[in-house]
Amino acid sequence: MSPQSTPEGPCYVVKDPGTRRYFRLREAEYSVARRLDGATPIETVAEQVAAEQGAEVALETVVAFVEQLRKGGLLESAYAAAERPRRPLVQGDILWLRLKAFDPDRLLDALVGRLRFCFTPGFVVAAAALILWALVTVLVRRDEIRADLVRLWSMRMLALAWVTVIAVTVMHEFAHGLTCKRFGGRVHEMGFLLIYLQPAFYCNISDAWLFAEKSKRLWVTFAGAFFELVLWALATLAWRVTERGTWASSAALVVMATSGVKQFFNLNPLIKLDGYYLLSDWLDAPNLRRRAFQYVGLRMKRLVGAGPTPPAPEPTARERRVFLGYGVAAVAFSYWLLSSVLIRFADYFTARWHGWGAALWVGLFAGVVGNVTGKPLVRWPEALSWKSHRLRAVALVAGAILALYVVPLELRVGGELDIAPARNTDVRAQVEGIIDAVYEDEGNRVAAGDTLARLSDRDFRVRLRMAETELGEKRAKLHLLEAGPRAEEVEVARLAVAKAEERLRYARAEVARNRTLAESEAASRRELEQSEETVSVLATELEEDRARLRMLALGSRPEEIAAMREEIAHSEAERQHLEGEVARTWVVAPHAGVVTTPKLRERIGENVKPGDLIAEVYALETVTAEIAVPEQDIGEVRVGRPGSVRLRAYPERAFEGRVVAVAASAVEAPGQRARVVKATMELPNSDGLIKPSMTGYARISCGKRRALDVLTRGVRRFFRLEMWSWW
Repeated sequence: MSPQSTPEGPCYVVKDPGTRRYFRLREAEYSVARRLDGATPIETVAEQVAAEQGAEVALETVVAFVEQLRKGGLLESAYAAAERPRRPLVQGDILWLRLKAFDPDRLLDALVGRLRFCFTPGFVVAAAALILWALVTVLVRRDEIRADLVRLWSMRMLALAWVTVIAVTVMHEFAHGLTCKRFGGRVHEMGFLLIYLQPAFYCNISDAWLFAEKSKRLWVTFAGAFFELVLWALATLAWRVTERGTWASSAALVVMATSGVKQFFNLNPLIKLDGYYLLSDWLDAPNLRRRAFQYVGLRMKRLVGAGPTPPAPEPTARERRVFLGYGVAAVAFSYWLLSSVLIRFADYFTARWHGWGAALWVGLFAGVVGNVTGKPLVRWPEALSWKSHRLRAVALVAGAILALYVVPLELRVGGELDIAPARNTDVRAQVEGIIDAVYEDEGNRVAAGDTLARLSDRDFRVRLRMAETELGEKRAKLHLLEAGPRAEEVEVARLAVAKAEERLRYARAEVARNRTLAESEAASRRELEQSEETVSVLATELEEDRARLRMLALGSRPEEIAAMREEIAHSEAERQHLEGEVARTWVVAPHAGVVTTPKLRERIGENVKPGDLIAEVYALETVTAEIAVPEQDIGEVRVGRPGSVRLRAYPERAFEGRVVAVAASAVEAPGQRARVVKATMELPNSDGLIKPSMTGYARISCGKRRALDVLTRGVRRFFRLEMWSWW
């Protein structure tokens, strides 16, 4: 027995060495217990306790308390010893299993003397300073640490991290046990835990409840976390002083990451780990979580009037405040944490194993609910008994699995899908212009070549008329060049030559007369020069007339005819281009289908440029489903395989089709880490129910397989690939 002081008054902690169970008795309860000597009648005990406490004590209350002591195995009697429960090797349920491994008391006795320096004030101060330095280092160099962690990401490092967590957890629990031994307690149990399918280690340090000093109890609870913080700080120091990329730096970084993340959860008082027990010991509130949940539940029942509540010891005013504050916070946090984890598991299970994943998740959900409510589906070791109907059910399931070894089952793979038309054409403007008319609207069925809209063609027609006029002019010029000069034109040219020759003879005679007169000084020198100038001009004109006559005699030059023909060809090309532009102002359907552009008629008067979208025409007689098949399933998919599709718009109907193509490469799936390969399935759509961009789920038939092979595909893939990659 250990007397202790609490805010509610003195109490006594009682240990039963046989069962290693602990009981907390208030002062009045202890007063009753210490008078139970096997000879004093219960009535006398009640009177003595009433006299000692100075208050009336009902005999019925004392009798009920003695019965509780008997049920707890604290009364010495022949039947009490026989009824003491023997602690089984395995305890708990499938989501919280506890396996006792060994008694570490002698080992801890040998270690505590050699490690006595760890319990000195100097060591604690130095360790605290190291932890503070490591915290500052991590905050200052967080970018470097993050970059190193990204480089370390691999399956091998994940395996190392898992081994590190297990090893550090074992040392963590030894730290609890050594501290308990250091303060005089005894530690007789260490073992393994399976908490929500995650392996862990535990050390039973319940003897710390016998320590009268609260500080010792707190140190025993905090010892594991303190040790891990020191280890984390030493790993930070090692990472800081070692060369980046070496095995020592990588190992230190793994310890930093795993221990840091663990302590974030371990010291959270809303989770039933070290932080919770620290808070419970600090508040002197044993079984804080269970009692707080009970208190909050009773308050809620009273608030909503849910009927009579079971009788329970009335907590003190301080306990009511503690239970209400902690209970509300723990309930909210537990609900958020469990719901978040279950939702993530639901997404993962259904995406990876589809229907079987959903069934597995339902089982996990039922197990979690049973664990939280205290009513688990399977308790150990009761479930190991051959009389257990659950064990018989397991045997029946095993037999069914063996039977499935020979039963064939259709293997189907699938994934999310998007519907696309067999042909999806964007009808775009080929010329710039204003939409002058629209002849179809959304939902109308059109044939290939049907007119959808018309653009204004005024500018193109004006330019076309100008090009045609210019072309006619150039053709007339070519005709003149090819025809050559007429006889009349040649005759006129000859007459012009004869006339020029006559005028030249007369001018030369005039020059001779003026020269004779000038020599006799009968005419002036100026008159002679003027007559000579006239002769020169007339000679030049004669040469020009003769050259013109020769040109007319030769006809048109071939080069001029060729140049004119080139100009005519250019003008014809310009005319054809403008005729094409006029034709392109008529927007037509490229193929049969359905117009899907909304409010098409409202676009009349809108100016569009080449390439602007005017309408969309979908060929919907046949549609295609683009199926995002997970990478691990695409090996079973072949072109020609049949399949079925269920759309979210028509969940009651399955549309049948066949795979017509499989993509050549895998792509990242949006919002997922896994990759997918797109498989295309063609679906008939004669009734027009399937619309483009609809979504749903597709299943592709991949042939018959043994049922056991189909059900265990994911497990076999994991062992053949993921575990193989670790080695």
